[in-house]
Amino acid sequence: MPELPVSTSVEQRVALLARAWGVTKGEAVERLLDEFQGGAEAAGPVATARGVPVHAVYGSTRVEGLFDPASNGLQITTGPLAGKAYRTPSGAAIAVVSLHNRAVNPNRNGWSFWLVSETGERLQTLRRTR
Repeated sequence: MPELPVSTSVEQRVALLARAWGVTKGEAVERLLDEFQGGAEAAGPVATARGVPVHAVYGSTRVEGLFDPASNGLQITTGPLAGKAYRTPSGAAIAVVSLHNRAVNPNRNGWSFWLVSETGERLQTLRRTR
């Protein structure tokens, strides 16, 4: 595996981010790069070990994820997008649609796209009022 030499200060800061996000240092750097490049809507503080299990069925494909009520972020946990974290349910929904059907406009309201796995209700039922 390639290594990237960095100063002790940078290594400590990356380690701090990794601990906060519950990921490896390499995954923390990847999230930061994704954010900088404006690619996937990653880099949100989405917990990997906790959250509300959610799912969506698009076409004939079921995609599962974890919704973090504290940040409103969503991490996809199955399929080709597994491990990708999004700051919003809509960002995650757009990624799913883009992956599975490039012929349509991928814009989706994530609050109605995702379902709470335990209840079958739309994610909207967990939305906080600000």
